[in-house]
Amino acid sequence: MADDGCGHGAEGRDQDDGGSLKGSWQYGEMVTMRLRSRYGLVGVLAIIMLAPWAPNSSAAPDAFPGTNGKIVFVSNRDGNDEIYTMNAGATPEDRASLKRITNNSVPDRDPVFSSDGSKIAFASLRDDNWDIFTMNADGTGEARITEEASGEFQPSFAPGFSRPRQTIAFTSTRDVSAAQRFNHEVYRLDPESARLAMQLTFDPELDTEPAWSPTDCKIAFSSKRAGGNRDVFIMGCSGLEPRRLTTNPASDSWPAFSPDGKKIVFQSNRGGNADIYVMNTDGTGQKQVTNDASEEWQPAFSPDGAWIVYSAWNSLGNADIYTTKLDGTGEQRLTSGPTQGVQNTQPDWQRAP
Repeated sequence: MADDGCGHGAEGRDQDDGGSLKGSWQYGEMVTMRLRSRYGLVGVLAIIMLAPWAPNSSAAPDAFPGTNGKIVFVSNRDGNDEIYTMNAGATPEDRASLKRITNNSVPDRDPVFSSDGSKIAFASLRDDNWDIFTMNADGTGEARITEEASGEFQPSFAPGFSRPRQTIAFTSTRDVSAAQRFNHEVYRLDPESARLAMQLTFDPELDTEPAWSPTDCKIAFSSKRAGGNRDVFIMGCSGLEPRRLTTNPASDSWPAFSPDGKKIVFQSNRGGNADIYVMNTDGTGQKQVTNDASEEWQPAFSPDGAWIVYSAWNSLGNADIYTTKLDGTGEQRLTSGPTQGVQNTQPDWQRAP
């Protein structure tokens, strides 16, 4: 069957994922198990037609001049998981740019920028379950996108929309028809067209961490469907023809596309601890990017494709945000604590308009 070519941001990992589990966020344990639906109907699928992608000519708000924009990430530095932004650099001025953009008594996680850098999608544990929200890049204009009793998290924007609300792929536990109750599957939602989501994956094993290609109608995701550990897969943006890209017996997860859509960065514990790897979008050319005793995970590309941002654990039990060049050189530490035990995780890099 041909691919469905349309025109032209952890989470849920299991105990067998080894090093990448450290500090991970077990969504499934936190989702409130209530069998209800806003529409009185569970598992309904709606085919959502995508409007043509068009670039947004206006400058992305809250971005600083240059090739690369801000970095968004999650931190518990104020006692609760909230979303922050900062400049993509390690100078005193960059550190001073740190800004908290959510403020809730419940965790806000999984931030990801839209393709034009103007919006951030994220997951929030409000109303006793995870739902998807969007906001402007400066934290204003919050809008709730999903309102199900199940858990919705790990959003990823479709590329190139200039509309107020954009098509989003995400992970959900709403598939109650699966053999594993509250199984994790990947869905797609166009908030402008409908509130019913289109289910893209159908497997009794976990399908999570969707990442939408910036250039094609394709979505990468991680799955345990091959048995045992996670692997990275790719499929059409309507769920057609899923293909396995990694076959290593270790756990491979958290994929993210390069800006030109030609490469995928991901995390793997194939070397004994979690490190960052990169490969072509057909699975060939797999290369290790980071290689040290700490654990590196949750990678994303810079807008110019030359750098990777990721989380790393140090010997004090902190998680901080780092960047490195694609060849593994030039590592920079962007965050520092501020105190022992603080976790700065889940980075994404703002796209230039």
